[in-house]
Amino acid sequence: MYYSQSARLAIYAEGEFGRHSKTAEGVIAYGRNPVVAVIDSRLSGKTVQELTGIKKAIPIVGSVAEALGHKPEALLLGTAWSGGHLPDHWRADIIYALTNGLDVINGLHDFLADDPQIAEVARQHKRLLLDVRRPPEGLPIGDGKALNTPACIVLSVGSDCSVGKMTVALELTAEAERRGHTAKFVATGQTGIMICGEGIAIDRVIGDFMSGAVEEMVVAAAKGHEFVFVEGQGSLVHPGFSGVTLSLMHGSCPHIMILCHKPSRKTINETHFAIPGYKRLIDIYQSMSACLRPARIVGIALNTRDLDETQAQRAILEAEQETGLSACDPVRSGAGKLFDAIIAFKEKAL
Repeated sequence: MYYSQSARLAIYAEGEFGRHSKTAEGVIAYGRNPVVAVIDSRLSGKTVQELTGIKKAIPIVGSVAEALGHKPEALLLGTAWSGGHLPDHWRADIIYALTNGLDVINGLHDFLADDPQIAEVARQHKRLLLDVRRPPEGLPIGDGKALNTPACIVLSVGSDCSVGKMTVALELTAEAERRGHTAKFVATGQTGIMICGEGIAIDRVIGDFMSGAVEEMVVAAAKGHEFVFVEGQGSLVHPGFSGVTLSLMHGSCPHIMILCHKPSRKTINETHFAIPGYKRLIDIYQSMSACLRPARIVGIALNTRDLDETQAQRAILEAEQETGLSACDPVRSGAGKLFDAIIAFKEKAL
């Protein structure tokens, strides 16, 4: 575990909550730890529920100093954007948090423990710097060990980055457990690690060892569990993030994949490249998975957060008509429809 499950968190999302706050919102919605405040001076006085619809009346405050009044024990850096570098204007707030008795939980690519100034302040005040993206030592090269596990392995894959792959894997894990199955979520990114307290951020692992890191986690998770739900990353069609996606496919050797898509997004994030249609995406993923173990996409998970109910239902119907597969938004309506498709395929083909 990276930190105590009972530690009270203040989430730092200055200037970004509701915009580039995937980490903050994921930890609030699915995390184990109590969140006592979110810090964003633009939105001070509002609540998380007002801004996101997540049914938690967590106050949004204007500063780290104001957050201290809610008695947090750690400051969690809650934004995520391409590159993951530490903004210079965050430094003073991080140092203020450390000097006022807070540990700092960091999911950026820039490690706080490697920053001389911040590390020295943490040492002086006997506070922890938890860089959750730092990979463990001694990772192996992948060699297909996941092929021999008894569990049903399900990987979420996407049409793009930031379309809901982590959320889908978490919702499916919860749905399996609700139905009496043993299931394990495997975290492969910083937000998933912050939520469940374990995992490896694959995008920080040296390329040769990426699939081996995934393989280790999947093999371990398969022990004693009927289902292993692996958090997807990136997309095979994203020019920047396809490598991590392929390593997840090779390392996990999934039996089943769930394709995740945001219907309102027409081009790949931060590029001018068009997102291929469902059938093309399905063919790409299934063809690539066949290198180790042929896997089937059995359902479509849609992120319809920015659509109204009528638009969302239209997008779901279009996905089903185009692919012949079950589709739903698991946040709006639960993951039951997707899990039904997983069970049907498992009973028929595995």
